Amino acid sequence: MKHLPWLYLAPALGAVGLFYLYPLVQTGVFSVFDLEFSTRIRPELWVGLEHFRIALSDTRFVSALGFTLVFSFFALALDLVLGTILALAAMHVHQKLRGLVRSFILIPWAIPPVIQGTMWRWILNGEAGPVGDILVRSGLVAQSPLFLAQTVSATISLIFVFSWRGASMATFFLLSGLSSLPLEVFDSARIDGAGKLRTFFSINLPLMIPTVIVALLYRSMDALRVFDVVYALTGGGPGTSTDTISSFAYNAFFRYSQFGQAAAYSVIMFGLALLVGIPLIFSTQGRLGRGVAGE
Repeated sequence: MKHLPWLYLAPALGAVGLFYLYPLVQTGVFSVFDLEFSTRIRPELWVGLEHFRIALSDTRFVSALGFTLVFSFFALALDLVLGTILALAAMHVHQKLRGLVRSFILIPWAIPPVIQGTMWRWILNGEAGPVGDILVRSGLVAQSPLFLAQTVSATISLIFVFSWRGASMATFFLLSGLSSLPLEVFDSARIDGAGKLRTFFSINLPLMIPTVIVALLYRSMDALRVFDVVYALTGGGPGTSTDTISSFAYNAFFRYSQFGQAAAYSVIMFGLALLVGIPLIFSTQGRLGRGVAGE
């Protein structure tokens, strides 16, 4: 009977091993072999860290790495700002309207990323898109802007579209944090005459830090490995200015059949995710541990 808990866990552990650990180990193995048009591993194909040297000496890949980091930073910032505003709105709206408001907030998250990118590609189209048409008709611009034809505007569009969907998930993380805050603290602040803005920055935000870190962890993983929205919205353009690490791995694997090099790109992306994720995980555990100890 002492092995019964492991028996219950066996299906979940098997699924994790099959769908997560095995591909991870396989990718690491592929990255040190020169595999092209075949994934058959042979001793003479061993190249060690050569694929990583090629990746880090490639100016295009370094540019994609830099774009991924810049994109992730601004997208996460926008995610948290929009998520906080929407969470406060959903929290303080009239009780009869809360279900409706939360349903509307959830809609962007329910749309698959590729469909979302394709939809926004039409919306932001400089010739037939409604955004450009509205700007021209309102007299704000003389000619419809080409949002996806210039590097800066394409990057801003990508960040906005990514956060349009991601803010929904951030909202529900933050909403759960707001719902768990002790009401007596806010009653005390109200008695002391603290305004809403002072209450938010002095009480809401500090108490929600663990929840914010969890939302940041979840969304940072999505941002660092973003591919589908970029693929559908800009295709990495104009030129290769909005290429991400995932774009390089995709092109190397599916277009050029360079399986070893593609694996090296993926391992670099995984390492980057670890560098960002591990400090956030330990930070969350430390704060939760202090909270439990304080209780």
